[in-house]
Amino acid sequence: MSIVEVCHQCGVPMSISSEFKWGNNGVISVVGASYDRNALYESRVLDNLLTGIERLIGMPIQHVAIESRRREVRRYIERALGEDIGKIFRRKGGPAGAEEWAIAKEMVLTILDIGGSFGYGQSRLGEGWEGGDEFPWRVNTIIKPYSLPFRIGEILGVNEALESRDMAADCEQLGEESYRVTCRPKQRPSGLKDRLKRRRYEFKPGDLSFERCDICGVPKGVSHYRWNLEDGTIEDPDNGWRMALYPPAALEAVLLDLEGELGESIPDLVVEAQRQYVKSRVGGENWRHGGHTFGQLVALRGLGNLTSFEVDERHLSLVIENSCLQPIMVGMGQALFELALQKERSTYEWSLSEDGDLQILIAG
Repeated sequence: MSIVEVCHQCGVPMSISSEFKWGNNGVISVVGASYDRNALYESRVLDNLLTGIERLIGMPIQHVAIESRRREVRRYIERALGEDIGKIFRRKGGPAGAEEWAIAKEMVLTILDIGGSFGYGQSRLGEGWEGGDEFPWRVNTIIKPYSLPFRIGEILGVNEALESRDMAADCEQLGEESYRVTCRPKQRPSGLKDRLKRRRYEFKPGDLSFERCDICGVPKGVSHYRWNLEDGTIEDPDNGWRMALYPPAALEAVLLDLEGELGESIPDLVVEAQRQYVKSRVGGENWRHGGHTFGQLVALRGLGNLTSFEVDERHLSLVIENSCLQPIMVGMGQALFELALQKERSTYEWSLSEDGDLQILIAG
């Protein structure tokens, strides 16, 4: 049973309201880290996008996604992990005595539960905790992962932070949406060491407003989603989409790295993959919204601040400040325009300014 506390008024996990802040500028910021942000977005997009790019370019990229997410999580856990707790995991021979073993187990359970509240799926401790294994935290079972490569990267990053050393991860499928991830010490190849750079912007202020929960301060629109802490899932009840709260920087780093290695065609591939995916899952009648409604949706999900919205039967023009996941947003905009106006195809142009403003023009 999950030990995550939830707000008794809106039902959103308290770990969400204590860790993240929905700003009036379309950014879901991380408390205490001014440059970090998260997005509450459909999680199936991640693996679909990675698989689609692999199919189009004819080469694997899952390892790049694992590496990107590993870095993010290791940094996050190292920042949160106290030195006294860290010594327990780094001591040769493991924790000393029953008390330290209990502390170590509680720490790992807490980390796993946090992942569940973010929509990352369910995680279970490995058998080593009962069998006297020296490093039982290295083996975990993950169920219904929001993204398999990202979840492997997260488990890897957690283990590296706990033991303060580089590791590799092996993944074995146990059943439908069930996997065993085993981490082991291994020196990391230097190939990606200087890659996977992150874009950084100074976020612009905004004038958005949300109706918020009186207790935890989270926008009431967030509580519209169904939080299943036992399964570690978040669902949009309007369409059944599975959601997760994850940092867009992890995926952006993968796409930027691929663009640098394989050329400028990568953003266009991302736009097309997202256009096809959205059109396969959305009905046009559900997206004939005005700019205000669409802007609220974009902001609630932490995708930026919609400052300009113009649409007619021939074009859609958008400007989003503090944008993220830019090619994905272009593909989504193109798909929604085609769905709403029942068009088979459209054309697009987009540009990203130095301060993070995304301009999109869809025509058809």
